[in-house]
Formats: sequence, structure tokens, C-alpha cells
Amino acid sequence: MKAKASQISPDKLYASLLKKKSDQEQQARLKSPIVNPNKYLVPSNRNGVGNSKIEAKKSRPTSGKDFKDVSSVLLKKTHARQNSKLIETKENSQNISANALSILLKIKQERPETKQPVIQQNKDIFNQQSISKKYQKLMEMTKQQQQNIVKSKLFKGPRSISNPDISNLQLYITKANGLSSPGMLYNGQTKTNQDIYKLINKFNNKDNDWYIQVSDGHGTNGHQVAQFLQQVLPSFIEQGILTISSCYDRDKQVNTILKNCFLQTNEELLESGIDVTYSGATTVTVISFENILYCANIGDSRAIIGRFDNKLSVIELSKDHKPDCFLEQARIIQRGGRVQAYSDEDGNPVGPARVWKSDEDVPGLAMSRSFGDYVASQVGVICEPEIIKHALLPCDKFIIVASDGIWEFLSNEWVVETVYEYYKKDDTQGACQRLVQAAKEAWQREDEVIDDITVVIAFIK
Repeated sequence: MKAKASQISPDKLYASLLKKKSDQEQQARLKSPIVNPNKYLVPSNRNGVGNSKIEAKKSRPTSGKDFKDVSSVLLKKTHARQNSKLIETKENSQNISANALSILLKIKQERPETKQPVIQQNKDIFNQQSISKKYQKLMEMTKQQQQNIVKSKLFKGPRSISNPDISNLQLYITKANGLSSPGMLYNGQTKTNQDIYKLINKFNNKDNDWYIQVSDGHGTNGHQVAQFLQQVLPSFIEQGILTISSCYDRDKQVNTILKNCFLQTNEELLESGIDVTYSGATTVTVISFENILYCANIGDSRAIIGRFDNKLSVIELSKDHKPDCFLEQARIIQRGGRVQAYSDEDGNPVGPARVWKSDEDVPGLAMSRSFGDYVASQVGVICEPEIIKHALLPCDKFIIVASDGIWEFLSNEWVVETVYEYYKKDDTQGACQRLVQAAKEAWQREDEVIDDITVVIAFIK
């Protein structure tokens, strides 16, 4: 071996070493990944070696600190050629970032600024001191309103038909007066007055409770029926009210008492000896329990309230029971009656609708509910009252309860306007006289007779 080695020339030996070294470097180059500058300074997949593209994105440096960390690691673990490539790439990336930043700044300076519209806001809205003052003022107003409200309700139950809000204010009737005037016959003679009214202060022995009743008789014995009702009905109702024990369902109890008292009064009337075959009476009652009113009505007498709330208006406490009202007529027909007005020679209707037996022209009653009227009661005329509850409000000024002698030719609105002038004078008697006189004059203009006229007026304070 030594002999052979000694025979090789130095030139050949040097060439062999160079080739061997070159082969080693080539093998090393094939085994190690070639690092070329790329966007994220991570090894590329050109030779199938290294991480995937997804892992490259995850390892993407996001700050200058990341660049320094990557460079230091690579400098320690890669050879000189790779290090030089990495440093070169880092410098290029930093230069590109600096250039990009300068371009963006230049674009921003050249672009015209778009000013956002500034909303002018009321400073007072956000002024805490102003809000605090407004809140304090509102609380004072609320406290003042609550001082005018009674702490406990007099009645509890369903809301009023005419007024859904239950009032707790201390409102009640302060004074009341009534007037009744007889009518006139065709021959000019004064007829027997079949109207009558009842006015009771301190009803049920309570200072602010009132009882108002107006009855309008008709037929041969109508005046007797009206007088009977004046005596019997109020006493029955007062006895019934005394039996109320609970305030919780007082409305229901009052309704039941009023209906039972009307039915009981009618039974007493039928047994009284008064001939009610073709005689009877309508009746409207208003009971005032301080600020709560209950109106029970049968027939065509009427009760209303005059209200002033910036302007005058009418609140109806009752509904007229006329035979041609849909529900009333349906009941009459169902029970074997018919509804028809008088007819002239040509068959044209004359006057109001009336109740008749289906096979006879009797009784010819011009209302669908009444006391007595035995024949009419056989064909659907009833004495069950329609009851309406009303809670008084500060704008309710007075109550008017009257027979149809007032309402036949005088409108609700005219009556309220007339009474309001006397309300301002605190004159109930003058108001009654004015309405009765106006009703008489209207009857004289419109008809050949004058009906009985009765009115009760109560002022509310």
C-alpha cells in the first residue's frame, strides 16, 4: 500500500482530494434544504422537505421581535451560506415593509379627508343637574296629585259602563231640587198629574248618600201606580242596601239588590188592588254613594250627567227602552207580541212604535219595560231594570233625572247647556223651573196636548 501511494504524483493526489471534497459538498447540498428568500422567511417546499403551507402560515412572524428570534435560531443551527441568505431576506422584508408604510402614508396625505357629520346635541339632555331638577319637579307634581286621592276605595269591582276609570276623589251631591208639573188635555183642561219624584238626602243614614227617583204613570190608573212606586220602591232598596256586608263584591251585590227590589215591587203592585190591566209606570232611580252612582231604569224616563271638561258634554246614565230597539223587539216577538206604530187612513205609520198582542190591537204601549201593564207583560214587556254604574270625576258638574215630558222635544245638549248657567249660580230651583217652562213651550209648539213634566237636578261639588 505504501508503495502504491508513493507512486501517485502530487498533482493527481490533489485532484483526487478536490473531487472527493466536491462530492461531499454535493451530497451535503442534496441533504440540506436550500433556503431562498420568501415572503414569510420559512423553508419552501420546493424539494418536498419541510413543513406544509398551512404550518408555514401558522409560523408566520408578526412583529420585529419574531424576526430577531428566527434569525438567532437559524444563525446557531445552519451553516454560513444559509445564514447569509436569511439575513438577506430579513433585510429585504424590512425594506419592503418600510417602503409599503411610506406609500400608505403618502396615499393618506393625498386623499381628501371626509369629515363625519357632527350631530348637534342638546347639552341640557346630558346635563345631570338639569335632569335632577326636572325629576324633582315631576316627583313633587306626582306627590301633590296623590294628596287629592282618597287612600281607600269606596267600591271595588268591575269598571263603569259610562266611565271605565274608577274615581277615588271626594265628589258627591251637595244639593238637589225637583219640580213636577201636570199636563194639559185636548180641550185645554189640566190633566191629573201621573208623574211623581222622590228625593231622599242622607239615604241609608249616610250624610253624602242620595236617592233620586222619577216615575211616569200611564193608563187610567197610572197616577196610582206612580204613587205606589214612590212609597214602596225606595224602602225596599234601602233595606236591601243595609244587607251589604262585604266591600269586595259590592257592585255585584248592589246590582242584585236593585233587580230584586224592582221585581219585588212589581209583585206587590199586582197584589195591591190597583187595576193594572192597562195601567203602569216607568221609573228611573239614581243612588249616590258619595262619588259612586248607580242608575236603575225601566222605560223612557232618563238620567244624564252634565260634564264640563274644556267644553260641555253629556254622559248618559240610562238608556230609553223603546219597543223598536233591536233586543227589546226581539224579546217581544219571541213572546208572542208585535211592534207597530199607529197607522193613518193610508197605512202610513204615525207616532212612536208600540207593543201589541199578535192577534189584537191592545195594549198599544209605547215602551218595552214598565211596572204593572199586565196585558203587555204577557207579550214581552218586563220590569227588570238596566243598571249602569258611574264613578264621578271632577269634571262632572250635575245630574238631571226627568220624565219623557222633558226629553220629548228638548235635546240632551240643550238641557245641559241651560242647567250649566244655573250651576254657575248654584241655583237648582231656578234650573228646574227653567227646564219645565221650556218643555211646556216646546209641547205647545209641537203638539195639541202637553204631557206631564217632572225633573230633578242635583249639583256635584
